[in-house]
Amino acid sequence: MNDKKLYPKKSLGQNFLQDPNIIRKIVDTVQPLPDETIVEIGPGRGAITSYLAGKCRELILIEFDQNLADTLQKEYETDRHVRIIRDDILKTDWKEFLPADKIVGNLPYNISSQILFTLYKHAMDVGEAVFMVQKEFARRLVAEPSTKDYGIMTILTRLYGQAEILFHIPPTVFFPRPKVDSSVVRIRLDSDNNQDIDDKAFFHQLVRTAFNQRRKTLRNSLKKITGDQSIPCMDLSLRADALTFEDFKRLYHILKRDLPASV
Repeated sequence: MNDKKLYPKKSLGQNFLQDPNIIRKIVDTVQPLPDETIVEIGPGRGAITSYLAGKCRELILIEFDQNLADTLQKEYETDRHVRIIRDDILKTDWKEFLPADKIVGNLPYNISSQILFTLYKHAMDVGEAVFMVQKEFARRLVAEPSTKDYGIMTILTRLYGQAEILFHIPPTVFFPRPKVDSSVVRIRLDSDNNQDIDDKAFFHQLVRTAFNQRRKTLRNSLKKITGDQSIPCMDLSLRADALTFEDFKRLYHILKRDLPASV
């Protein structure tokens, strides 16, 4: 890999994983099966790709860097089980590669939230995701109420599935070395999860409104939705980060029942 065209680009947030032990550990976590469709976001130089190819029914690679995409195309051009989509994951239509059993990837730190929000929009068509993300971001997926990491991403992850942090990765295994630690997380998505929340758009709006002014009490932060009306059985003197996921579900149902004009 001495070709300068294949060097990581800072503008794309690229940090290439180069430790074979960590790579194998991630692949063991993914556990590719012969009857599965697996999507890899940002395969880069193909460190993980080489272990997935040949072990699943179809491997779909989504690579924005044209030089890297060209290299992968040449390497797998005779493999009819590997398909390459040359596009920005934030701009491509996910219907091009879904449904999928698993989605994997080393996510650029600056767009991790956007990728997960899009993933959740398509939760019905994905079994699980295994992502390498910034350690700080990983903590947000599994945070407990009344902690600084608890917020919108925590609640929406619970809405669509269950996340767990599997292991942490130091900067030394990447080229170039990032300035932060990373974590590998698994998000199991469940299409049957929380079916009683049938208006996902309103639930999203509720959670975002509550947390957008997280220092304020619910009485103030939710005024755009509730106006000056009281909410039965809810303590509006609390802040958003004091509410559990089940509390947000209860609040959702109360608002859908009692404030139809606002939703």
